[in-house]
Amino acid sequence: MSNQYTEENLIRAASFLPSPQDREQEKADLSASADPLSALLYSDDRETVLYGIFGDLPDYDNPDMETLWDEVLDSDPEDVYEYCFRKGVDLFQDDGKPVAGWRDIAVMLKAIEKGILQLA
Repeated sequence: MSNQYTEENLIRAASFLPSPQDREQEKADLSASADPLSALLYSDDRETVLYGIFGDLPDYDNPDMETLWDEVLDSDPEDVYEYCFRKGVDLFQDDGKPVAGWRDIAVMLKAIEKGILQLA
């Protein structure tokens, strides 16, 4: 799967991923932590991207958000990629793969569109 979409003024989700230098520093910090395994489990690119774009994470305790999640899961991935692109978010990394949490990004965009989520 390659990124077939090209457009200016898009939010590039991959730009919120840590740089290789940041990843190395994170590894060093994890190995120095009191509980490196636990710290590793809570280190998540998905959250980094979602916080970077939206400043928040989806609240899946909200039944409306759960409905949107089901809608995204039932959709063809190509349709989700295109939807996010139309909403201004390029989901693809340089290697042509979508970023971690690409479905969560779609859920957040749908929640904003439907008025379930308000971002400042």
